[in-house]
Amino acid sequence: MRIAITHPTTVARVARGTERLIHETAVYMGQHGHDVRIIACKPGPRQIEKIDGYTCDSHRRLWHPSLGRLGVREEHAFVLTSMRELVRKPYDVVHAHSMGDAFGATLARRITGTPFVFFINGLPPNVHYYRTISTGGSVFRKVVNSADEIICVSEYVSRYNEERFGRRGARIPVPVDLEQFPLWEGPKQDPPVIFCAAALNDHRKGGRVLMRAFNIVKQHRKDAVLHNASAILPQVRDELLALVDSRWRDDVHFLGNVAWQDLPQLYGRATVSVLPSLWEAFGLVTVESMACGTPVVATRDGALPEIISNTRVGRLFDPGDTSSFEPDNAEGLAEALVQGLELGEDPATRQHCRAHVRQYSWETNGPLIEQLYHRVSDRRHSLPAGGDGA
Repeated sequence: MRIAITHPTTVARVARGTERLIHETAVYMGQHGHDVRIIACKPGPRQIEKIDGYTCDSHRRLWHPSLGRLGVREEHAFVLTSMRELVRKPYDVVHAHSMGDAFGATLARRITGTPFVFFINGLPPNVHYYRTISTGGSVFRKVVNSADEIICVSEYVSRYNEERFGRRGARIPVPVDLEQFPLWEGPKQDPPVIFCAAALNDHRKGGRVLMRAFNIVKQHRKDAVLHNASAILPQVRDELLALVDSRWRDDVHFLGNVAWQDLPQLYGRATVSVLPSLWEAFGLVTVESMACGTPVVATRDGALPEIISNTRVGRLFDPGDTSSFEPDNAEGLAEALVQGLELGEDPATRQHCRAHVRQYSWETNGPLIEQLYHRVSDRRHSLPAGGDGA
């Protein structure tokens, strides 16, 4: 099959979960004999590369960061780029990963008839706490109802779409590359590390409650240290450190935006990892951590309870009052972290985590995505002449 995968950014620019998923999807499909092309954008001139068996076609982006202050996001501008490129070349199926390129695929299908799959890896926040151009959900509704198939990464996402749009979609979790994230066989770091890979610039990710909880943890585990691996603005880092008791500030380390290839070792050497976030549609960092044998502490919210579904692999805490778009239950988080440290120090936990995470492997879920592509493509070819698959 000729497969187009669309998204405004690639793993070469941003090493977030979605971009890594797109790269791994392209690699997997290429290894299974498909002709895969990622259509994306970037600053500067167009660049076409062959990467790990697929083609990455990065166009000059039509967006500038200054537009963000007006509520215009990069995916909004990507509609035009994705639509233009999808009508230029023949494809059997398009796999769209953001609302903007999914809308572009909707428009392109009117011309080419090429069906598209919409991968829903995030939901509109319950509280609007950042500026963005909004159509009241009408565009999102359009692409959900127009897509030939939708993929929901969790039951949480499926329920949301069914309740709001009347369509559940196919539930396929985000696969994790178990070769890229192997079971850590080496010693754990000493002193014990609480590791957080969440992007703490976003208050929804729970950075402030994590710092307050760390103060409480230190009263029980004076040896514990806290590491965060994400790009963080200096003012946010200073704000977070100010919440930590002066006695413990030297035990909080901001590692910056580490290369995603370095994450397995960081997960593996940690005693416990933490994602104190709200409204997570999936929570890939929790799966990656468990793949490396490290248990996880997370919020009892969104899809996270689906992933951390037994006490052998992690602990959950209630978020508390979420009206201010971030969790605030520092005491509950601290209690879960202390228990998580104890769990991470149990030698049996590594194998429990690794066994638990096999349900999210590419071996399990890659074929489900490939089968979905075939169903969508075969359905198109069975339509009468002129059918567009809508």
